[in-house]
Amino acid sequence: MTFRFRSRAGARVAAVAAVALSLSLVGCAPPSSGGASGQTSIRVGMVGSTSDEVNPYQQQGSVSSDALFKQVYEGLTARDRTGKVVYVLAESMEPNAAKDVWTIKLRKGVKLHNGEAFNAEDAAESIKAMIDPKKAWAYATNLDFVDAAGIEVVDGTTLKLNLKKPFGLVPEMFSMARINMRSIRGGATVDKPAGTGPWTIDSFTPGQEAKLSKFKDYWGEKPKLDSLTLSFFTEQNAVTNAIRGGQIDVAQGIPFPEVPALKGDPNLGLVVSDTASYPLIAMNMQDKPFSDPKVREAIRLSVDRERIVKNAFGGYATVANDFIGKNSSCEPPKLPQRTQDLAKAKQLVSEAGAEGAQVELVTDGAFPGMMEMAQLVADDAGKAGIKISVRKLDVATFLDRWLDWPLFISYTSSPYEITAKGHFLPGGSENGTHMNDPEYNSLAAELYQTTDTAAQCKIIQQLQTIEYERGGYLVPVYGQNITVHRANVKGLEKDLYGRTSFLLTNVTVG
Repeated sequence: MTFRFRSRAGARVAAVAAVALSLSLVGCAPPSSGGASGQTSIRVGMVGSTSDEVNPYQQQGSVSSDALFKQVYEGLTARDRTGKVVYVLAESMEPNAAKDVWTIKLRKGVKLHNGEAFNAEDAAESIKAMIDPKKAWAYATNLDFVDAAGIEVVDGTTLKLNLKKPFGLVPEMFSMARINMRSIRGGATVDKPAGTGPWTIDSFTPGQEAKLSKFKDYWGEKPKLDSLTLSFFTEQNAVTNAIRGGQIDVAQGIPFPEVPALKGDPNLGLVVSDTASYPLIAMNMQDKPFSDPKVREAIRLSVDRERIVKNAFGGYATVANDFIGKNSSCEPPKLPQRTQDLAKAKQLVSEAGAEGAQVELVTDGAFPGMMEMAQLVADDAGKAGIKISVRKLDVATFLDRWLDWPLFISYTSSPYEITAKGHFLPGGSENGTHMNDPEYNSLAAELYQTTDTAAQCKIIQQLQTIEYERGGYLVPVYGQNITVHRANVKGLEKDLYGRTSFLLTNVTVG
């Protein structure tokens, strides 16, 4: 999944330290010099953050760290291109009858980048590190059902989790992109951990680039290329210019208005995916004026969604209805589609006593459509009596106050069972609306205790209805994901979670 998970404010020391980081890691092979069969390396470009680290449990998250971690680390489970949960470092996860004890069998024969064998001790250490309350890792809420004292290493490839309470979606929660395994044995350290992924890191400079080589002892299908460079840029336009000029082979995050011209370039190709990854507007329900539900409803009624589809996303989107969707196999709830109603929006603003209220809409503009959508939302809100000014920040500055902004552009890219924990439950790593709805919390607890698919879908529909009725998000559209590549790049595939530019195993160049 191409997750845009960011942390709570609080990792400022780590973020500052990472700015100057430039390192070489244990067990990395030098990059290939190429071969007679054609180009054996690839360069992928995207917006980067100077706060990135190689530590998979860094507090802040960004598209650039997502891309790096996808190459170097792996989880016990993952989501395939269609959203199905698949086993990766785990071969099986089986609960007892009460679903409060889960036994995990690990894949045998998995090597770490430092040559050691990945084992149950590594998995146990990784999980304990992620849920350690002293570290206050932003994504620990996704594993809040795990009892650290109840993690048992049975043997080299068997792990037993004694949970705090019955939980039915353990494989699903471990499939979150940030829930990666690492090792700090055999010369590896917390700052320079060993991973198991298909690529090893040769060098890494935050905000600039990462150079990687194919891991020759990888347990799974090995990449067809020998080396990979992730190039990081400060803004989307720079990525666009780089793909046009041939400085990169694959571009993640192209502004939608640029797509028609790029589509007509014979030297380029496009992969367009329907996706569960898209930006949305977060209104902090604890801060005025958004603490008043009438103001939140007014914002939702003020926007012209069709205009956002056309002007911000270039037609590569569909109208949404203020709940996070397209990330579940369940049918969406049948709710009246919100459309622009400025008269009603003005009335609600007046009733709330919020005429002339002024607020900033903050974004880093790191994903396509973000800046354009922000400007359109601000324009429409002004017609209803709320004055919104758009403020664009660099990625690191924006993330440093993640969840503190009264109004900002958030991002979602995960299955609903992960979305619920991250975006809507108290303490969630993505809960920028600061939602704490008792009914939602109670239903979510039911969701996590059942393994019955029909029951899960019924609950998810109820949760989405609560989002629609009284949540803090404006979800105007569901955008598509567009990856642009040089015409000689083959093997990129559509992906539900916007990872087309990151999933490189079958990619060739030549």
